[in-house]
Amino acid sequence: MKVMDAARAIGIIVTDGDVSGTIDERKVLAALTDLANDDPANVDLFHDVAARVMLARSAGAEGPLTSGTRVHPGDDTTTQLRYRSEMADLFLNLAIDVGLRQDVELVPAA
Repeated sequence: MKVMDAARAIGIIVTDGDVSGTIDERKVLAALTDLANDDPANVDLFHDVAARVMLARSAGAEGPLTSGTRVHPGDDTTTQLRYRSEMADLFLNLAIDVGLRQDVELVPAA
């Protein structure tokens, strides 16, 4: 899977160019894990971006309701949110880095 395809699949990059709002950090990290598994030659790039995701500004957190009925019964986990625009920037830079690395490999040695 290509980097920008993965970004589109989780809703970071959209066709109308609007990247406002938030996204669940777990979705972003899962996409990076899938990319790393599909492209072991660039695993270091994916790990670097995963670290940047976890260090990115928080856009808040969602957790189970404290009173009344829970949205997801039995789910006591908190969802860390990240800004969609910042994640889009990370994926765009990642796509460039992967592309540059592939281009370097295609250039014959002098």
